[in-house]
Amino acid sequence: MQAQMHERDSRDMRKWNGHMNDAGRSYLKEFGGAMAAYAVVLFAAIAVVNANRTAPWRYIVVVLPVIPLCFALLAFLRFFRRMDEFQRRIQLEALAFSFGATMLITATYTFLEAAGAPRLPMISVVPVMSVLWGIGATFAIRRYQE
Repeated sequence: MQAQMHERDSRDMRKWNGHMNDAGRSYLKEFGGAMAAYAVVLFAAIAVVNANRTAPWRYIVVVLPVIPLCFALLAFLRFFRRMDEFQRRIQLEALAFSFGATMLITATYTFLEAAGAPRLPMISVVPVMSVLWGIGATFAIRRYQE
């Protein structure tokens, strides 16, 4: 029984590697375009706000980079829907690891801040979560390759 499950997982892993190329290409185009737009809008918003520090509309301008981030999220959700069940399982395990580990890290650092550690901006959580997602995906993929 265990051998059958291992063979099925190995077969699914080979299928996953091939499918990633197809679905991955359109995802990279959509996500990459959204992130390129994000970079342009971010730098433009920073420049405009820095030049107009007292303007009442600066709050609207400073959040404009969120719009391309919404398109990046939509690109990922479309990519996720194109995945087969095995790919989704890997991503769900990776996201679960990332969520839990990020929660532990941020809680720990909150306690350290209470003891006098320097305060970190909230945006610093995003790269931590992203790196942990990648680590979680690597572990999940390796587990099914064995």
